Amino acid sequence: MKLLLPAAAIVAMICTVLTTLTAVVFVMSMGANATSEQIHALKLWMAGLSLVGFGGVVVGIFLMRAGEHGWAAGAAILPVVIMLLIFIVAMLIK
Repeated sequence: MKLLLPAAAIVAMICTVLTTLTAVVFVMSMGANATSEQIHALKLWMAGLSLVGFGGVVVGIFLMRAGEHGWAAGAAILPVVIMLLIFIVAMLIK
């Protein structure tokens, strides 16, 4: 069990990095035929998603260094949950 929690935290951080990259590319792709105001809004969305992902990884690393591997895994996977909720809401809005 002692080896499982640090591995789970590391896997959660990898998932967060990959999900953040996917979300930023997804938002970037929406700017193909956008106006300048829409591109500005998309840049803000990309910055916000990047900060959420980066924050989750940083907090996860900080908690791993403190020895709280379970909390680190939770903090590192939280941005993935947030981005999935944003994606689901974005797909439901017509």
